[in-house]
Amino acid sequence: MTDPKRTDQRQSEPTKPELAILKLLWRSREMSARDIHGDIADEFGWSYSTVRTVLERMADKGLISKTPVDGVNIYAPQVGKVAMLSRMIADFSKRVLELDSTPATAFFADSKLLSDDELQELEAVLSDAEKE
Repeated sequence: MTDPKRTDQRQSEPTKPELAILKLLWRSREMSARDIHGDIADEFGWSYSTVRTVLERMADKGLISKTPVDGVNIYAPQVGKVAMLSRMIADFSKRVLELDSTPATAFFADSKLLSDDELQELEAVLSDAEKE
């Protein structure tokens, strides 16, 4: 039987720290907990054990995968950057801004997170979402 709490977690948007970790993993493809901690410790003031706890929760939500390699867990993103960002943009546009349509992708043209190809993919995903 499916745990309803776990289903809700899988459908939830990432928290600010989870999104910071996803951004690291989208850029690096895969990282150890120690490397992730080194990159975000100052931003969030977290201990190494806190980072590991957050990583475990993210794996439970299906946001990242965990693979043991030579005694070290290696984490990789399980959600695509464009898919996650388009879902977050669509949700924010409707829920917060009360827009009937999502903002044009030109708004994101200066993003350091998205390549030109990813911007085109985002535009297509957002356009399809509006049609639904």
